[in-house]
Amino acid sequence: MKPNRLWAVCLAALVVLAGCVGLPRSGRVNSVSPSKTSSGAIGFAVQPPARNATPQQIVEGFLLASRAGLDDDFAVARQYLYGDAAANWKPLARVRVYPDSQDVSTTVTESGAVRASVASRGTLSSHGTYTETANSAVLTTEFSLAKNADGQWRIVSLDDGVFLSENAFSQQFIETPLYFLAPDSNALVADLRYYPRRTFATSAMNGLLAGPSEWLASGVHTAVPTGTKLLKSVDVVDGEATVDLSSVVLAASAKERAALLEQITRTLKASSSVRSVVLKVEGADLNVGSIQSLPTYPYGSYPVSVISGGLPANVSDNRITPLMGDAGLKAHGLSNLAISYQASRGRLAALGRGGTELIGMDSGSGSWQVLHSGKSLVQPSYDRYGWVWSAERDNAGKILVFKPGENASAHLDVSWLNGAKIRDVSVSRDGSRMVVVCEIGGEVTIRVAAIARDGAGRPTQIGDSIIIGQHLSDVTAAEWIGPSTVAVLGKTALGGERAMFSVKISGPTERLAAPYEGTVSITAGHDEDSIVALTDKKTAYARDGGAWRAIVNDVTSVAYPG
Repeated sequence: MKPNRLWAVCLAALVVLAGCVGLPRSGRVNSVSPSKTSSGAIGFAVQPPARNATPQQIVEGFLLASRAGLDDDFAVARQYLYGDAAANWKPLARVRVYPDSQDVSTTVTESGAVRASVASRGTLSSHGTYTETANSAVLTTEFSLAKNADGQWRIVSLDDGVFLSENAFSQQFIETPLYFLAPDSNALVADLRYYPRRTFATSAMNGLLAGPSEWLASGVHTAVPTGTKLLKSVDVVDGEATVDLSSVVLAASAKERAALLEQITRTLKASSSVRSVVLKVEGADLNVGSIQSLPTYPYGSYPVSVISGGLPANVSDNRITPLMGDAGLKAHGLSNLAISYQASRGRLAALGRGGTELIGMDSGSGSWQVLHSGKSLVQPSYDRYGWVWSAERDNAGKILVFKPGENASAHLDVSWLNGAKIRDVSVSRDGSRMVVVCEIGGEVTIRVAAIARDGAGRPTQIGDSIIIGQHLSDVTAAEWIGPSTVAVLGKTALGGERAMFSVKISGPTERLAAPYEGTVSITAGHDEDSIVALTDKKTAYARDGGAWRAIVNDVTSVAYPG
């Protein structure tokens, strides 16, 4: 059987086997969305090396066997290896994810090695961190082979890791947010990972004990005492997970123990197989006391706010209620509205005079002030601590933050933004991260960085950034729609049509339905169903089930708090 046909047959079998647990969403960007509710896993028979197989057949058999390796701890896959390769190969050091629509192709090089290659969707590190790759990326690796004592070809040299199709990856790995604490300990912050389904609970606990990803560390902390160890694998019986930790935990205060249990419980509940957690220390139950329930996405229920007739207003049941009288505001030509989370305080912000002013407003008193005058500022963003964020579009490595009503401000140095052209800035609901859409060196990227704060919640530093949504180009806006997800406006390729996408922080990209191609800006609340889109016809649309409905006409800006 020809190599491509062999792969096609196996891929077809995989689709049939996976059909009952759901297929990826349709769209220009394929999704990799591991199920959080299904406890099953793909299983299909793989064969050991065939007698007198050629080097190319050996590599193809190995690739198939390694795809099913999570079922048998890669026992069959190792039969294709020989010598040190069999002993030292680390299959989970890197998982290379490729599109379901493609086959892994193999060719024999001039040296006799076998080269495998396929288009790339992303890679998963040994720590469970997923990195999406650009549309043009290709996964390539080579295998060296030699004959064993029985005269049979076997692989003697190979890279660590495995190849998995998107669907196989989504079924064999569980999407797992590791939860850490926001600076004020009043919210949980997600650090997204992916772990093998069969070892999910133990892997997730080890990940949580090891701490947050390096890029996130400055914006969060943890109730896990330094040096805490997991003493044995996490047992899950009838929905109850038993976590046995070392005695270092006994040094934690009652409040810290409650926060620790909350971190562990919310992390392990990423799998529907876990409904409750029992915390032990060296086999004995740990007295935790009162349970502390923390939000993973701090957000209340708010009406949509808009700029209508040049002034801010709320929209409810298609009716507009003004929030501010004129008081000279119309002359500033307000745009790009932002709303505070503290609705009772009536704090708002907007740009004025063509984006050269950042204006703070108090709808309670009807007062307003110019917080900052600049050259060309980006859309402001409110955080839950009451700070307003903005920046110059042509940036010199500075993020601007202001706290209306307290006359407090800070200009934060951000070296990775020096020379960038910023398109959008949005602070996460928990206040520990920010997403920035910017153009650097002619390339538009979506970047996420941690926000460090002092004890009073004042921002003190922006950390190094990571890039997400690398399948997309020409992105113009980003809004948070979940603990580890943002909605963005962008394209899948240069010259393509603008569309709406869901992008996970350290995860894959999925296409979302948009009202129509004239969408120019978005705002969002709880999730993707809360997205409100503003079109170039000045009409705002809200999600209504699987469709969109117009909620207000003749508006120039839409905003939920944030």
